[in-house]
Amino acid sequence: MVVSTSASWQIGRPSDSGVNVAMLFVSVASLATGGAAAIYKWAAYPLARPIGRLSPLLRKVINLPKAPVVPVDSRPYAALNEDRALILQGRNKDGKTTLLRTALPWWRRFGPWAYDGLYFNGEQGRGVSSFAEWQTTQLFGRTTTAGSELAMSFYQYRERQWLRSFLQLLKLPVAPKPAIVLVDQFEELLKQYPQQALNWANVLTNQHVRFGLARVIFVVNSDKGTRTLLNLNQGDRFDVLVMQPAPGQHVRGLDEELYKKCSCNVGLYKNVVTKLDSGEIENVEDYASKKLKDWEDDFHLPYPVKYDRSWKRLAEKSLPLMKQTLGQTLKQALQAQKGQDGQPIFTPEEVEEQMEFATRCWKTLDKMQVLDAMEPEWAVRLQGAGAEPAVAESLAKHIRCLIGNPVPNEQGEGQSEPRSE
Repeated sequence: MVVSTSASWQIGRPSDSGVNVAMLFVSVASLATGGAAAIYKWAAYPLARPIGRLSPLLRKVINLPKAPVVPVDSRPYAALNEDRALILQGRNKDGKTTLLRTALPWWRRFGPWAYDGLYFNGEQGRGVSSFAEWQTTQLFGRTTTAGSELAMSFYQYRERQWLRSFLQLLKLPVAPKPAIVLVDQFEELLKQYPQQALNWANVLTNQHVRFGLARVIFVVNSDKGTRTLLNLNQGDRFDVLVMQPAPGQHVRGLDEELYKKCSCNVGLYKNVVTKLDSGEIENVEDYASKKLKDWEDDFHLPYPVKYDRSWKRLAEKSLPLMKQTLGQTLKQALQAQKGQDGQPIFTPEEVEEQMEFATRCWKTLDKMQVLDAMEPEWAVRLQGAGAEPAVAESLAKHIRCLIGNPVPNEQGEGQSEPRSE
């Protein structure tokens, strides 16, 4: 029997119904896969804050101060660099948070050049029981996602910029925009959760420097906070912008003489005006000095909480020499402690006893065990070496303060004393 070519083709071709069934299965499978992914995202990140327009976000979370408003000549957004994150350092109550909102250029508030981003408030770390809880609540997520909401936000933001990514593949001068990430009151976070905050800051900085997904600004109150971040990698991933006190000249409603008595601090000035109006204070200079000291105790780190790399370099040359230098410096610090009467706090015998605890404690430790341990871990170690709890806590603070600052030279430069709380 002869079979024509066309007939043969008809026999070998799948029926239309078969094609339709196959296509239906493929469509269902695709929908199921995509639907499963969407359901997972919804279940795992039900409320995770997406990266959106920065200007409306800042209007929601940062209130503008009441008059008088003292203009500040600092431009943090203009100081952003694609290769380095930015540290914005300024005194307490000096308008750093307000500056994050007011310094945003108008062309970065709307339109195609507008900034998108996220805002984190480290001060809210005081209201939670763990760093993971702070990180999660800042992004409206849930603790079961193990703090991955930030990575998810970056991923979704880059996905939304598919057109820019496509044009970049075509070698056109267009690229996905990085997100602006503002970490306000970061020093508060370091005080509450030093090790976790440092690790998180390191990962976030890498999103800026290595992967180009973000432009990050850390806001700190003191040089201790700045030095902590610079010690994170000896400063080559950070620029520093220090807010200078605003002169306050020709500001409507501002008493310039009183403003100067308040160390040109606008927050302190408004506090003093309120106290004067209620008759609570008479000596402005005395009140202002005490108030600034209170703020320093409450909101500043007592020392850089990340070790200075000069100690690591010394240990790499000779670990015994590093421990010997640490012991000599600690002994000098203990001997230099004075009471209100100007007399040494510790007798020579007490100094020697504390030095025995310290040297016994670090005798068997390696380089990184000495450098990486935080104050609570040192306190536990010192108690294990025989120190009373109060002595152990005091010594631990001294040791961490010394390690956070550069190795002192022969003139003692680089040595720093911990602040009393």
